[in-house]
Amino acid sequence: MPSVANNAIAPCVLWVDEIEKALSGSGDTSGVSQRILGNLLTFMSECTAGVFVVATCNDPSAPPSELKRKGRFDENFFVDLPTEPERCQILKIHLERFGIAVESEYLEAIANNTVKFSGAELETLAAEAALLAFDEGRPQQVTLGDLMQCCENITPLAVQDAASVERMQSWAATARAASSAVAQSTKSLRTPRFRNMN
Repeated sequence: MPSVANNAIAPCVLWVDEIEKALSGSGDTSGVSQRILGNLLTFMSECTAGVFVVATCNDPSAPPSELKRKGRFDENFFVDLPTEPERCQILKIHLERFGIAVESEYLEAIANNTVKFSGAELETLAAEAALLAFDEGRPQQVTLGDLMQCCENITPLAVQDAASVERMQSWAATARAASSAVAQSTKSLRTPRFRNMN
């Protein structure tokens, strides 16, 4: 860890993305992973300059036990697959990036059919639907049919590697939820003609 972080740029956030990749040590015969781990642990225990350390991890079993023990990180958070209201919001945000506004009942119908989709997979769905509409001469006019067609072409990771996702969800019992549940609306926006799309 650069010592300059102790003084020159603090207070700051040190973000370590996919920390298990750097510290796994698989195939590392030179000991680089161990040196990185040692430097990180020393930095975390000795730094007093206001550096907030955040790390992401796709496989919570992979980081070494020295890093996982209590006291290293103040809290573990788990980001689960999005709920139906969250999927509506995610789709809306990504479609709006392409200048596309879709009726609420369409979003709700698609959200109901993307139960195991992650946020990244919903982003891909929005992009593919926008491209499909563009290819068919309908720029910025995505239909429910476009969304359904693209939805059928995406197999989410939670289906492809269900065992791995289930392991992470089991681990989540030891962590704190990263967000609180989005309140369901008291009245469904889904009209009767969309209810049979499960």
